[in-house]
Amino acid sequence: MAKLYLEKLKCVTTEGWSGSDEPRLVVQNRGTVWNGTVLGDRMYTVKYDCDFTGTIAVSLGEAGGTAGDGRPGEQWITDTPGERSLRFRADGAEYNLLYAVE
Repeated sequence: MAKLYLEKLKCVTTEGWSGSDEPRLVVQNRGTVWNGTVLGDRMYTVKYDCDFTGTIAVSLGEAGGTAGDGRPGEQWITDTPGERSLRFRADGAEYNLLYAVE
């Protein structure tokens, strides 16, 4: 069994004309684990951890959004130990999620 640590979310650029987005991080079988209002070129602390085996899906979407609404999408994390990042992009928005697996 591996342990996943979601550590930080970097908002590189937002999609909203207002200059802010309202993203949410969803972890497979665990629901929303983080959400907030973010500005571009800023780093935000997530601080979430969970145990998993094999692979686990992490998705980044817009708070209150539905599937197909331009959400940056879903990616899979494996149980290979190390520090890594995931890149999410859609509709002009770009995010990097920093995480570790032990």
